[in-house]
Amino acid sequence: MAVVKPINQHIREGTFRPDRHSSRLALPPAELSEPDWSTVIGDGPGAGKVKADASEIWQRIVPALSAATQITDAQREVVVTFCSAQSRVWEAERIISRDGLLVVGANGVLVKNPATTVVNTYASILRAARVELGLSPSTAARIAVPQTDEDDDTDGVWD
Repeated sequence: MAVVKPINQHIREGTFRPDRHSSRLALPPAELSEPDWSTVIGDGPGAGKVKADASEIWQRIVPALSAATQITDAQREVVVTFCSAQSRVWEAERIISRDGLLVVGANGVLVKNPATTVVNTYASILRAARVELGLSPSTAARIAVPQTDEDDDTDGVWD
């Protein structure tokens, strides 16, 4: 089964064709509101720093995403996932830096630090989210910013 791109992605990439894509759902761009990171990340050891990191990532990427990709509120959860995953990677990296790549296991033998597994798991999530959001260099290179007149917005899609 072929994967169908959302119409907004066709518009961003410059591949929109009214004869092929006009019957698809088009979502209007929206100002994204930052989530309450306590409900996303929760509480626990190190959670304060993870929340602060997630908020910092949000503040840094959302303005750029909004301007470049006309992201919608319906796509907000991908951004939340990206910010949360990146902040978790940073936390796991801090743990690895503090404790080392190898730690003493339950039987007294050196074992791989469990935080390395966390890094690998969240790295996979980040790769997928980067592609979805156009944040990887290769994906960003394929995105064409739609040309608009000063008084027109993306070919009247939002009129």
